[in-house]
This record gives sequence, structure tokens and C-alpha cells, in this order.
Amino acid sequence: MIRVVTAERLRRLLEDAEQARADAVEANARASELHRRHVARVDHLNGRVESAESDAAILREHVAECETALKESAAEVGALREELDVARRAAVVPMALLLRDGAPHSVHASVQAAKDHAATLGANPSGWTAPGLVGGTPTGWSIMPFRRNGAVS
Repeated sequence: MIRVVTAERLRRLLEDAEQARADAVEANARASELHRRHVARVDHLNGRVESAESDAAILREHVAECETALKESAAEVGALREELDVARRAAVVPMALLLRDGAPHSVHASVQAAKDHAATLGANPSGWTAPGLVGGTPTGWSIMPFRRNGAVS
């Protein structure tokens, strides 16, 4: 079929085609700009991810250091607790003032330590008796137990 196109109709078709080309160029420019923004945003987010991963690695190292320090501190606390328990038990055990002829001779950490020391100085190690009095004066070795806070046992 043959169609006769008038000059006016041809001019409108050419204008429409030109407008369609201009619209396509504009749409392509907008798409390119959106793609550029998208790529820039992805690059920015990748940078943040890398930074977060780096920060996470540093934090993991700090956590490991803190865990190690905590374990060391826990061990130290355990040792100090044990030391405190020993000191508390020692505070309950009476100390001893060793007397010779009624006069103070030495102070010892326990009654047994006082007896052992007196034995090295000639006291009878097997028979501790109450000190005797000669002319109203105490004679021999004797032990006066006391607690560290000053109370006599």
C-alpha cells in the first residue's frame, strides 16, 4: 500500500524522532549519573566494611589481651586469697612469749616454736611444768601464749 506523506506530517515525524533521541540521551545521562553514584556508594560502603573489619580485628586483639589479663588477675587473686587465709589462720594461732626465770626471753610465732627454741638453750624438751618459785622469784622456763591483738590466751 502506498501512502502519501505530506511535508507537514514528515516534519512532525522527524521532530518526534528528534525528541525521542533527545529523551533517550537524557535518560542515558541520568542512568549514567545514577550508576556513578551507585558505584561511589558501593566504594564508600566497601571502605566502611574494611574499616569495620580492621576495627573488629583490633577489638578481638584487645579482648584477647583483656581475657589474658583477667586470667592472670584471677590467678593472682586466688594466690592472695590463699595468702590471706594462711595469715588469718596464723592470726588465730597464739604467739608465745618465752620466759626464763620469770623474765621475758624471746617472742615466737607459736607455742611449739618457743618450746623448740628453749630446748636449744637447755630446757627439758619433754617436760614442761609450771615454773617454780624460789624465795618468791620464778625459776625455770615458762611460756605465756598471747594473740596478736594483745589478748592473752
